Formats: sequence, structure tokens, C-alpha cells
Amino acid sequence: TREAIFQAEASSQELESALLASTTTNLVAVLPFLLIGGIISLVFNELILTISFSVAASLVVALTVVPTLAARLIMGRPTRSLQSWGPFRWFNARLEGLTLGYGNLLRQVLRRRLLIIAAALLLFGGGSWWMVGQIPQEILPRISTGQARVRVSFPAGTTIETNQRVMGAIDEVLMAQPETDYVFTTAGGGIFGSNVSENTLTGGVTITLKPGTNTTAYVDRVDAELSQLPLVGTRINVSPESVRGLNLTNSPVRADLDLGLQGEDSEALFQAGGQVVRALGQQASLARFRPDGEDPQEEVQILPDWARANRLGLTSTSIGDTIQTALNGSVPTQLQRGNRLVDVRVQITPGSVQRSAQLLDIPLFTNGGELVQLGDIARIGRGPAPGEIQRINRRQVFLIAGSLAEGASLGDALAEAEGIIAQLDLPEGITVLPSSAAATNQELQQSLTVLGSLAAFLVFVVMAVQYNSLIDPLVIMLTVPLALAGGILGLFVTQTAIGATVVVGAVLLVGIVVNNAIILVELANQIYESSGCTRQEAILMAAPRRLRPILMTTFTTVLGLFPLALGIGEGSEFLQPLGVVVFSGLSLATVLTLFIIPCFYTLLHGGLGSGGKRAIAPENLPAALDAPEVVQP
Repeated sequence: TREAIFQAEASSQELESALLASTTTNLVAVLPFLLIGGIISLVFNELILTISFSVAASLVVALTVVPTLAARLIMGRPTRSLQSWGPFRWFNARLEGLTLGYGNLLRQVLRRRLLIIAAALLLFGGGSWWMVGQIPQEILPRISTGQARVRVSFPAGTTIETNQRVMGAIDEVLMAQPETDYVFTTAGGGIFGSNVSENTLTGGVTITLKPGTNTTAYVDRVDAELSQLPLVGTRINVSPESVRGLNLTNSPVRADLDLGLQGEDSEALFQAGGQVVRALGQQASLARFRPDGEDPQEEVQILPDWARANRLGLTSTSIGDTIQTALNGSVPTQLQRGNRLVDVRVQITPGSVQRSAQLLDIPLFTNGGELVQLGDIARIGRGPAPGEIQRINRRQVFLIAGSLAEGASLGDALAEAEGIIAQLDLPEGITVLPSSAAATNQELQQSLTVLGSLAAFLVFVVMAVQYNSLIDPLVIMLTVPLALAGGILGLFVTQTAIGATVVVGAVLLVGIVVNNAIILVELANQIYESSGCTRQEAILMAAPRRLRPILMTTFTTVLGLFPLALGIGEGSEFLQPLGVVVFSGLSLATVLTLFIIPCFYTLLHGGLGSGGKRAIAPENLPAALDAPEVVQP
């Protein structure tokens, strides 16, 4: 028992510095998320805190619980090892052969280290630079809610009966789809929570789909079928339902992307808006576009003679309140009846105003109590009016909302739309507004550089303080470009768009990937300082001894992320890019770490024969370095 305790203590002391360094780097790598606000911090704050507390707890367990259990349950007990069983014995023999072959191959690699380093930089550095430009971009992965939505806009003059008939025809098309579970349809307005809006020119359908349905493919097919309905002047837009409350941009529209026009002349603005929508509808293939606001429509207008109204003491407020009371009534007070409050509604006889000319008979009272009629101070006219007035920074705008087609990325769709608009000859005084989605996407790409650079800097500083050196932290940090190259390769192969989730995965990868290099360099330094050998012999003895724990930790992490990278299950597409970038980055970085890091280690420490010390055989190493491996779970 005493011998087992000694072995466990020696093993834990050997890895104590490496465990502390690896855990600290994991923690400081995610620190920028807590220091920098914005979209990424808001969405992923809980995930980052969970990872941080879990990593901190793992350090405590690795330094206390694991050595205790090892001394009690593994070391010094005559239990039959799994390695003596047939399949495990075969696997162990193959692993020992792999370790021996790795040591021989590493010796050959170190003899050509400059050539190996140059080839790695050219292949992975140049390849990554080219692949980044071929990877699509997005803000967040499109999250499937299992629902789709249909928005219908009718031409001016449509009655509620016509509205209901059209919505009924749309329901028949939707229910004929095999993926449709059920629908909820509104005609003549809309419902949002407890708010109800009345508008005979609008209608909507919320479609709930059966589990496992490809929402984007469903939307594209249904949109094509609804466009075949014999409707004149009616716009039908089908789009995937978004997650309510998840709005990552300052866009005034609830859509995948937004475009806008701005101008002082309302007529020219609507003319330009219609021109842009038609051009996008005919030429755009990566997104479907629709006007976000309501179309202009004719209205009855009351045009007062303000000079006569002012002489009588009538203001626009008093005239408007009187007309409102006459048409819809008003509630000046309430009566209490037990526990209820009953509205007292004041209005003229219902049905008194059936035609616009009858508005002129509405009575008005002047300040002196004199009774006049609305026709004495105003006339009735008709004229066009905007269905909805949209303003940004107090200037009138025309907004266009777009929904991405299946397989399309935000960056490509924006580039296509901007190219189409650039070819149009817009009216004078009309300018194109910057897209909020494009601004957010650009901010996201900049945050990738800032967060990644800050995480790498903090990791380097922590290791430099712990090792009291700049060379060893620099050697360890060289695994980060290798990991990022692997992550970019994974994104390119799977054509996974670069977005906020990829940013989080890349920063997490910075903290994870240095762990293998830390335990490799740590043991090489211990052998170098304790034995008096050269740097080359130290790394040649340390690398094969660390091959098994490096493979163990890498395989457990990679296999744990594999289901996430596959994107299995509803809603998994949100974190799938994180799984892809960490899975591919860690896999490639581990293979390259086993060869590239020893090359940099010997190169930055002054060459193969640096140190001027005598090389010794592994059997003459101190007992602490021969203790069994203890690997952090």
C-alpha cells in the first residue's frame, strides 16, 4: 500500500504542472467572452460559464480524487489486467508497435525539421488562406422550429369575404402537403399574443410540420405551388418560422436579411421600392424578397378650411375627437358594478354614417357653444395614402425583407442582391441603406479576429508566467495555427458557414488544443533538467511516452463531439458548426502536434546538439519519470 501511494504521488507530481497549465489556458481562452459584450456574449454566456466551472472542477478532481482512486484501486493490487485478455492484448500489442514506429519516424523527421516545417506552413497556411474565401458566411445557423409561416397581402378594395375565400384556398394547398400536421389561419388581420389587429388586406397562416421535416425544402416547394394560384395583385410569402425573441441584428424587419431605400419624395421612394422588388424577384436566386410595409391605398380624406376653423375656435384635436366619437364611439368614463368596471360609450345612432358624404353632417360645437356641422368648415375628398409609414432616424424609408433559399448563405445572398440593385437606375434622391444583416455579419467576422487574438495572447501570457520562459510557451502556441487550419478544412469540406457558433468553437479550440503540446513539452523539460541529455534526446524520449495519453484525451474529446458535428436531432443545427470546427481542428492538430511541435522544440532551443549535455539511456532516468501515466479525464 505504501508503494502504491508513493507511485500515485509521484505520478501526480509529474503531471501537476501540466494539469495546472492546461486547465488555466482553457479558462483564460474563454475569458474574452466575459470581457467583450455584444451578440456572442449575450447568446453564449451560459455555455461559456458552464464550460469554465466544469474545467475548474476537473482540475480539482484530477489532483485529488484520481490519485486517491489510483492508489486504492489500481496500483499495488494483484488484479488481472484487461491487457491480458485476447482483444485487449492484441490492441495493446498494436499500440506498443505504433509507439515504437512513431519514435523511429520522429527521429527521421527531426533530421529534416526545416523541410517539414516549411512544407506544413505552405500546405496548411496557404490552403487555409484559399479555403476561407470559399466558405459561406452567416450570423447564426438557421434553427428549425418545426413551423413555417405564410403572409398574404391583398390589393386595395378587397373585402373580408374575398379575403376568407383566398385564405381557404391556401389552406387546401397546405393541408394537401404530406408534411403538414396542422395549420392556424387568420383572415382580415393578425394575432400576436393577446393583441389583435384588424386589416381586411392581410392574412396569415402558421403551419406546424411533422417531426423530421426539412423546413427549407418544404417552404420552397409550397411557395412555388401557391404562386400558381389565379390571384391578381395578391402577394404570398412563405418562410420558415423564426425563434421568437432571438433577433441578432438591429434590422427593423423579422427576416433573414434586409434591404432598404431612403428618400425625401414619398412617391419616388415607393416607385423605386417597387422597381427593386421586381428586379430582385426576377433575378435573385438565393433569396425570396418582399416589401416589408403595406402597399399604398386610397382613403377618404377630410380637408378642413383651417382659417374658418380657427375663427370658430376649432382645433385639429377637437375635430378629430368628434369624428372618432361619431364613427366608433368614445369611452369618457366607467361605471363600477360590483367587481366590474363597465365602459360608458358615447356615440351617435349606429348606421347614421354609411357614405362619405354623410360625414359632412357630423355636428361640432365651438368654444362659445354654437352648433355647426363638419361641412361648414371642411370638404370630403379621396386620395392615396401609404398603408404604413416606415422611418429610420426620422427619415422615411422603404424596407425589403428577404428569406434565404435552401442551401444559400447570408453572404452570397447579400452580394447577389447588392449586385442586382447596383445595375438599376433609381430615381434621383433615392439612396440605398446599408443592410443591418450585412453590418452584423461584418461585425461578427471582426469579432472572430479580436476574440481569437485576445484568447491566444492570454494563453501565451499565462504559460509565460508559469514557465518563466518565452520559448516553451511559443512552442506550445504553435499548435493554435495548426488547429485553426484543421477547423477551416472541416468547415470547407462540410460547407458549414462561418458564424457566431464557429467563433465560439474556434476560441474554445485555442484553449483545448494546447493541452497536448503542454504535456509533451513539460515531460521533455523534466527529462532535460533531470538527466542532463540534449534537447533532441529529451523530446525523443518524451514524445513516445506521451503518445498514449495524447491519443486517449484526443479520442475521448473527438468522439464526444462527433454526434454534435453530425447534427443529429431537432435544433442540433445551432451547435453543429461548433462541433465541426472543434472536431476537425483537434483531429488534425493532434496528428501535426506529434511531429511539428518536436521540430519547433529543438529548433527554438538552439538545434539538435544544444545544451552541451551528455545523452543517457531512458533506463537511467529518475524514478519519478518512470511512474505510471495519470491522465486527466
